[in-house]
Amino acid sequence: MQPNLNRFIIVAVVLVVIIGVGAIFVKIYPDLLWFNMVGYLAIYKKVLLTKIGLGIAVGGFFLAVTLINLYLLYRFTPPRLSPTLVESIPLEGMPDFNLRKAVYVVLTLLAIGGSIVGGYASTDYWEQFLRYSNASNLSFQAATSLDAPANRDATDVLISELEYSAKGFKVGDEITIEEGDSSHTAQIRSISPGGDGSVRVALNQGLSFDATEDAALVAAARDPIFNKNVSYYVFRMPLERLICGYLFGLFMLVTLFTGVLYFFHGLLINEDNRFSPPKRVKTHLFILIGLTLLFRAWNYQFVMYDLLYTTNDVVRGGGGYAAIQARLPVLWILLALTVACALIFFISIFLRRISFAVGSIIVLLLVAFMGQAYPRIVQNLKVEPSKQDLEREYINYNIRATLHAYDLEDSTVTETEYPLTGELSYDNITGQENAAVINSIRLWDWRPLRRTFRQLQELRSQYDFADVDIDRYLMQSGEPRQVMLSGRELNINDLPREVSRDWFKRTYVYTHGYGAVMSPVDEVLDGKPKMYIRDMDPINYEPEWTYRFDDNPGPRIYYGERTNHYVIVHPDRSEGLEFDYPETFGQDFAKYSYQGLGGVDLSSFIRKFAYMLKFNNALNFILPGEIRSTSRVLYNRNIKERVSQIAPFLKYDLDPYLVIHDGRLIWVIDAYTTTARYPYSAPMQDTIRSTIAERGGRRAAGRIVGGERPWGNYIRNAAKVTIDAYDGSVNFYLMEQEQDPVAECYRRIFPDLFKPFDAMPENLKSHIRYPTTMFLIQARMYQDYHMKDPITFYASEDQWQIGEELYDNTERPRPPQTPQPPSPFTRTQQLPDTVTNVQEVAPYYVVVKIPGEERAEFVLMLPFTPKNKPNLTAWIAARCDLPQYGQLLVYRFPKGKLAPGPMQVENFITQEPEISQQISLWNTQGSSVLRGNLLIIPMNEAILYVEPIYIQAENEDTAIPELRRVVVGYKENVAWGASLDEALINMFGKRLEVALTQDAPSVTEAAEGVSAAASLSLSTLAKQAREQFEAAQEAQRAGNWAEYGHYLNLLEATLKQLEADVE
Repeated sequence: MQPNLNRFIIVAVVLVVIIGVGAIFVKIYPDLLWFNMVGYLAIYKKVLLTKIGLGIAVGGFFLAVTLINLYLLYRFTPPRLSPTLVESIPLEGMPDFNLRKAVYVVLTLLAIGGSIVGGYASTDYWEQFLRYSNASNLSFQAATSLDAPANRDATDVLISELEYSAKGFKVGDEITIEEGDSSHTAQIRSISPGGDGSVRVALNQGLSFDATEDAALVAAARDPIFNKNVSYYVFRMPLERLICGYLFGLFMLVTLFTGVLYFFHGLLINEDNRFSPPKRVKTHLFILIGLTLLFRAWNYQFVMYDLLYTTNDVVRGGGGYAAIQARLPVLWILLALTVACALIFFISIFLRRISFAVGSIIVLLLVAFMGQAYPRIVQNLKVEPSKQDLEREYINYNIRATLHAYDLEDSTVTETEYPLTGELSYDNITGQENAAVINSIRLWDWRPLRRTFRQLQELRSQYDFADVDIDRYLMQSGEPRQVMLSGRELNINDLPREVSRDWFKRTYVYTHGYGAVMSPVDEVLDGKPKMYIRDMDPINYEPEWTYRFDDNPGPRIYYGERTNHYVIVHPDRSEGLEFDYPETFGQDFAKYSYQGLGGVDLSSFIRKFAYMLKFNNALNFILPGEIRSTSRVLYNRNIKERVSQIAPFLKYDLDPYLVIHDGRLIWVIDAYTTTARYPYSAPMQDTIRSTIAERGGRRAAGRIVGGERPWGNYIRNAAKVTIDAYDGSVNFYLMEQEQDPVAECYRRIFPDLFKPFDAMPENLKSHIRYPTTMFLIQARMYQDYHMKDPITFYASEDQWQIGEELYDNTERPRPPQTPQPPSPFTRTQQLPDTVTNVQEVAPYYVVVKIPGEERAEFVLMLPFTPKNKPNLTAWIAARCDLPQYGQLLVYRFPKGKLAPGPMQVENFITQEPEISQQISLWNTQGSSVLRGNLLIIPMNEAILYVEPIYIQAENEDTAIPELRRVVVGYKENVAWGASLDEALINMFGKRLEVALTQDAPSVTEAAEGVSAAASLSLSTLAKQAREQFEAAQEAQRAGNWAEYGHYLNLLEATLKQLEADVE
């Protein structure tokens, strides 16, 4: 019996070891091969070795503590358990065995198993360890505008008292005075009141530069409560808290098990039922209790720091009055009492009585219980009646911290007034001054354009256009042109089921997408977009488009947004297996063999075996077939997953975009550094959810709370990441090394990861753009935090919101909304999702001429309206072109002048009789009208509004949206036309080619100019009427009376418009 049992145990142990080693092999070996292939093996090794080191250190420490404790228990206890307790355990019928020995064997196994689990769990915190180890001399530099310009050689400067109190400068700090490109360093010698709400900061040396109103004092940011450098909370506190938590949990469990075992040995309670342990047992147990209390006391320090991140209905990030003035003192008392309790337990080792130790625990528990109620009492009885005055200081802390955490300080954001004094006309809109602007007004919204691309350019069922990206390119004339580009990616799931489930076809044949489609944002041909790049065999280019794809690798897309499955390629195969592109005639297709550097080669059996296990026992990897020694497996081909695999510590933008660079297709993704540990900064989680909802739908947004870590309360656009669509090569270009200490910390950890931004090819630099996710986060924060005065912020006197627009044919009223439970991230009430076509204006890229600049530039912008009011109050723009990249511009409208907001313009369009009647007519004739994004274009100190109107079939699966009209708005007027130019003519009238000079033409010639303008509009209407009449006749001949009536109605409307123009 015994030999069989021993044999079974040996076999079981061997099997466990084999399974464990196999699992490690399947996980690590393919990763080593993949990271070596992409060129980031050093990163993987560093993370892996750090995980191994942490696991061994933590697991070893856990095991040492538990085994030493078990050893002491074994030494300090008698050879038998308490007879009284043993008799109470039902052991009848069981074989005779040493119960005490069995208990300790089980406890030893539990200690080993628990140590392994604890060590393994600690490997998840490799990032905290590495950040802690590489954060020396890092600080978050906050800029503070000078209240009064310093004079040359002055030794002191004035700053706002609100800024000073929030940023915690102190004597001895190293600071920098910055003015434009100039900077001078000094040290704070003293700080004193400066009068009129300012603070005088005396420096240790004179300032030898011409200070201006743009000068700022830059110093390391501190929290306003504990006056610690912000870098401590970001880089050091997470690991210290983790260590504290591990120690407290470990010693609490050890103490609990120790007490239970001593109890079962009958060593704690004597025959008189009194606590009377032997001296060494008491010493052992009280030392453990004392250490556990000390670790609990240490934990109270981190509970104090948590007050920097709590929120209430007034202070949206950080503790308010009750938290700091009531809760914080309670925590200090608890910390002191806990330390005192630990000391009492240590002292009680030498005393006969334990009443002092027991009494100290009772006092600690009572104070902890009462301490929970005290802050609530202060909040209700003191804060609520005087909330504005008492919370003002903490609101100020929140404002200053949030502005810095989201890069919204004065050094980044320039806020000026937009005078709204200009007057627009057809002449100045279409003149040379605004040519670049008017030629880049986006008439194609990405959603209907993607439908059009899918219907006209997918060409085969396996292709898909995942997204449409907006960018700008230089034309032959040297003029920048805004275009929309979409890659024709492979989507294996769109193939018939019998094909997509066929391992051979999905692995060898359907491996990549092919080509791209590009359209200018403003050109239309018969209601459809003009395409600079289109088709596949051959790829067709418009003559004015100069960028061409190289023959090899060509526009093949092996890595993209839709590319998720692994494939195997054969670079040395003379006759290709891969479906390259469909041939123009017939059902044949061109074949191709991958020639790139991507993929892990399957040059040995061990590699094939490893990938067989990795991809769920795909036996075809090791069976005879197409795989050769030169074959390669390409995986991690989804670009978002690919970059996340390499650098999981970065966050990535939700909207990668495609660029044509040197004849190749290159993906660009913006990467962010974030943290949730910036004191007093407001969290961004709800903003992230709404951003995901904009791009991926409400269901995707709903998953972020439970499925992903919050992004935190600090963000910087740290890097631009490029991925070659053909070979999958990835490059990380660091953007903000000096301004972003988080990025600098990662650069220290992984010196081989980042390249300087200057190393990016110049042509590729011309395509970088400000990321939409970052911009939307900043815009949502700025709509509240532009109110920098705490009293104004508290009263919400000047609260903004992002403007709303319609994205359909008519506005539907919002259904009644019931408040939902508060969000766990912002503590604000959430409104339920509603079915409505009213939506926030999405950030849009546009070419505009910034006031005061000589040339038009590419910017990302959004309009603001006052909270719950429709008129425009401001607009914000992020500059995308170098060298001004990243600057944020905010233009406020004068308070005495009103500019219509986007919803007001939408209402003007809906209420215009001609437009409303025609849209209703289209909607009743088997078609669906889609109102595109309303664009707000600042121009000549005025505002021009442009909205495209599309028409499509009701069946969206086969619908091809066509641009039918363009609506133009100016002030409170709207007009539309078949093109932007026609809409401008209908709004402003054709310009007169009249110059007030000595060569001015006669009145007769001027009248002829007016006649020419009229004839242009009349000729367009006449052509349209003829086309509608011919279409009606064709429908009549075909017996399609519904279509016949439809075109007669259109003809009637056109004739009425023609009659009105003639009059």
